[in-house]
Amino acid sequence: MISRRILRVKVMQVLFAHRIGGLESPAALEKMLLGRIDKTKQLYFVYLQFLIEISQYALVDSAKRANKFIQNDADLNINTDISKNSILLALCSDDVFKSKQKQFSSNAFIDKKLVKDLFKLLQQTDKYVNYCEIKEKSTADEIEILRYIAKKIIGASEPLDELLAEHFMNLEDDHFITLHSLQKKLKEYNDTDPADFFKSFLLEEDDSEDIEYAKDLLYNSLEHGEEIDHIIQPRLKNWDMDRVAMLDVILLKLTICEFLYFPYIPLKVSLNEYIDISKEYSTSKSKDFINGILDKTMKILADEGKIKKLGRGLINN
Repeated sequence: MISRRILRVKVMQVLFAHRIGGLESPAALEKMLLGRIDKTKQLYFVYLQFLIEISQYALVDSAKRANKFIQNDADLNINTDISKNSILLALCSDDVFKSKQKQFSSNAFIDKKLVKDLFKLLQQTDKYVNYCEIKEKSTADEIEILRYIAKKIIGASEPLDELLAEHFMNLEDDHFITLHSLQKKLKEYNDTDPADFFKSFLLEEDDSEDIEYAKDLLYNSLEHGEEIDHIIQPRLKNWDMDRVAMLDVILLKLTICEFLYFPYIPLKVSLNEYIDISKEYSTSKSKDFINGILDKTMKILADEGKIKKLGRGLINN
């Protein structure tokens, strides 16, 4: 679920916290990093919980309408098909999901009034009206409405953002990636092998490689920090390292760290990823500054034979 870009950002944030917060042991920094990764996973399950609660609210709404003293035609013909979505029903009975609910306390984040408001908002959309009018809903129909709720109802809710911002300090970073992952995984649903689908959907797939990458990036940047400083300093011309924005220095060091110590990551991938990150997280001038320093450094290190990439074409691609 967590892309390499998000992992790079999280390592960058941990190193920034390390620089402004004084010395901390590498073990403490690793704990901070893994904690941030877990918070991203927790957000995924919170969004999934809201998806379930919104869908199930159709039953609550139907019961309330049935108990009205004076009922109209809409009250008598309320559609509750969304609450019977086969994918969500299977999910809610899954033992692994129940375990994840407990692990990430996803139920604790549910605000009943907000769920009601989001369901009412859903009811007013053409997408939901059209979904309700389908007599025999296919698996594709069920997936499509869930992806729509995730993107257009949950993903566009400012009140939900405000609620979660109190608990997720990196919500702005993680909001898109978690919802995008939720929609993508729903699209991959395969009713011929639901067990395999749920293994991926509930993040049970082996993500040890990505976690190891993040830890290696953190530890290599710490271990070789002084060496990388000596590589950067001559490229700064008349600038002293202390006068360069701290975040820019961290981004330069992480990129060079990948140049030198990550033999399977192409140079251009590292270069482009960190330049993109600088555009989002640093100053308006950072992109050009970092690009200039890294372009020169990459060529010099390559000429000196210090870059050792394994695999065909990794230096130039």
